[in-house]
Amino acid sequence: MSRFGPPTLRELRADIAAMYDGDGPEAARLRGAHLSSVIRLTPPLMFANFGSGALAVWSFAPDIPLGLWIWMAALCTVCGLAMLNWVRRRGRQVLTASPRSVRRATLHALLLASAWGTLPLLWFGGSTIDQQLPLVALISGMLGAGSFVLSPLPYASLAWAAAISLGSIGALINADSASAAKVGLLVSLYAPIVVIGSLVSWYKSTALLRAQAQSARQEQMLSVLLQDFEQNAGDALWETDPAGRLRHASKRLRELLGLPIKAREPDALLELLSQRCRTCADALGRQLASGQPFRDLRLSIQDERGTVHLLMNGKPLSDENGNFLGWRGVVSDVSEKVLHEETLRRLAHTDSLTGLANRFLLRDRLNRLIVQKHPLALLAIDLDRFKTVNDNHGHSAGDAVLQAVSERLRARLPADALLARLGGDEFAVVLSTPADMAMVEVLAQRVVDSLSEPMEIGSRILRVGASVGLTTRHNEPVSLDGLLVQADMAMYAAKDAGRGRWARYTPLLGEHSRRQLAIEQGLRTALERGELVLHWQAKLDLASSHITGAEALMRWTHPTLGPIGPFEFIAVAEQCGLIDAMGQWALREACRAGTQELAGLTVAVNVSPAQLQSGHFLNQLRDALNTSGMDPGRLELEITESVFMEDAEQALRLLRDIRQTGVRLALDDFGTGYSSLSYLRSFPFDTLKIDRSFVTELLSREQSRAIVRMIAELAATLGMRTVAEGVETAEQMQAVRAAGCDEVQGYLVSRPKPLAEFRRSFEMAAIARTPG
Repeated sequence: MSRFGPPTLRELRADIAAMYDGDGPEAARLRGAHLSSVIRLTPPLMFANFGSGALAVWSFAPDIPLGLWIWMAALCTVCGLAMLNWVRRRGRQVLTASPRSVRRATLHALLLASAWGTLPLLWFGGSTIDQQLPLVALISGMLGAGSFVLSPLPYASLAWAAAISLGSIGALINADSASAAKVGLLVSLYAPIVVIGSLVSWYKSTALLRAQAQSARQEQMLSVLLQDFEQNAGDALWETDPAGRLRHASKRLRELLGLPIKAREPDALLELLSQRCRTCADALGRQLASGQPFRDLRLSIQDERGTVHLLMNGKPLSDENGNFLGWRGVVSDVSEKVLHEETLRRLAHTDSLTGLANRFLLRDRLNRLIVQKHPLALLAIDLDRFKTVNDNHGHSAGDAVLQAVSERLRARLPADALLARLGGDEFAVVLSTPADMAMVEVLAQRVVDSLSEPMEIGSRILRVGASVGLTTRHNEPVSLDGLLVQADMAMYAAKDAGRGRWARYTPLLGEHSRRQLAIEQGLRTALERGELVLHWQAKLDLASSHITGAEALMRWTHPTLGPIGPFEFIAVAEQCGLIDAMGQWALREACRAGTQELAGLTVAVNVSPAQLQSGHFLNQLRDALNTSGMDPGRLELEITESVFMEDAEQALRLLRDIRQTGVRLALDDFGTGYSSLSYLRSFPFDTLKIDRSFVTELLSREQSRAIVRMIAELAATLGMRTVAEGVETAEQMQAVRAAGCDEVQGYLVSRPKPLAEFRRSFEMAAIARTPG
């Protein structure tokens, strides 16, 4: 038998014969299991037989034949013998049974079925319809129910169905009635179906019993393998009896538990553990007391080897009757794994370069202090000239500087302070003791003074310095991220104040941060709401005294903050990534105005380095030109030297691509950078715009006049035009004219105006120049 599907007749015959006549242990066990399942149902089955017999007799009342009384007595005798046999066997577990036992059970079933088969043969034909109906119901029920109950013993089930169905069919044929003959035909069809169902049920239950036996054998084999595993593997099998005493303690188990190899087995596992580790014994005792299987119970035992970390699994054992037999499980030495986990945990919370705490450990410490409402101080430290060290001396020198900074900070800070490296050249310090809190400003100054001292790195003497931001928390509510932001804001305030100093967070700094946030949030919807506008400032040609161009200057009025200067909101837009969309809008709007209201003028548009380096500026430029139909030669893009800081070669390639479109290029704020002349050598701009700082000092400093004159001469030599920015007085205009500049731009010529107002001013100026 190897499957659970419907069996063939040959399979049924072979398996039934093997169960009834086989002399092997498997056949005996199958007979015992099937016989036991029938014996368990003896009381209700006999009660049903007695009750059904009594109902059959009562259906003939009041004229009950004597023979029916004799039949009832015989039925009671058979039922009584079955109950007597059941009482004698009660409480006995039937594990195996002999062929004789199952044959005896089959014979008993045949006797009982014969009694029911004779009932319709003797009394059905001469009875009334009122007497026949109960008999039909009883016989039908006994046929189906009895065959099902006896299905574990197929011969008994077959004998039961055959005796009752043959008696019933014979009685129906003798009744000499057309309807009775039809019922007899139904019984002849129904009885085989009942028999087949009983045999299939037996077949499946037998297959299940065999599968369970196979599982038990596999479990036994697994036990053998476990024993071999216990003797040769790194883990060990442990087992206790119901009293908790260890059984079969292997050499490996003794090694793990620290027992002498040749000592006798200890009396109790918990007693043994309590001598080595009381908390371990208590933890294991709670698991054993629960009576439930457990996994991954960690125990740490101290011995001469140090700390041994064990991992225990266990499950309760019981016999087939559910009686508790003890515990069995596996104990593993996970000391190396625990050591590895501790190493990983340390690495996860430690900066590998300096050995300091890292950002994760810092956040964890701050979070616990905040949750506990513990007073604390946080110092944010940023090195001032670290990038210069990296750029000039290499990353190895930079790493050495970071290590030296770490050592200095360790030496200057209290032992209970948490010093962490957040990444790059950023450090942080957490102070939480009352003594440290009382001198937090002294400690901040100590950090600044310490890091301002020269450092000897190899053969070099380097200076880096640091800016420190300080914030404290006492009882006021603040989040973890809010605390970090406060320290950062204070640190940036120290940098803005000149670096090499410390600053404390104040609500004013918080107000500045909130204003920046409000500006950022407002900018995100400013384009959609139409809040951004372009104002226009005229450029005057000094040779003709005519307005020849205009520069587009973006303006914005915040719904609640009011007008905000471009230097403020442009910087925020660059930081939060909005400058690209804003710059694209300004470019499209300027090109549109250049073909309509400002037709005939050169239109200048400022381009942010972030917008220029976005990767799709060239497509934006072409789209703006194509959409507006503007002549590219009348569009001038103004850029600053900062565009070359990230990747000068890439920036130059992009500028050459822009030049291919026919658009003019101007270098804004010329003279204020470090490499202005090198950029002029690498790329021929169309226009140089002289920074207003030189124009402002033209009248007061000869040096400024010389610089402006030199720039104008250089531009003329290179074929470029010069524009002097910030001209506010007639004297300044005369000075830049004398220096050789081509154009001027400033309040003297025109303030930035909305497009319509600028257009009216331009038209009025044109009318004024018209003769007559």
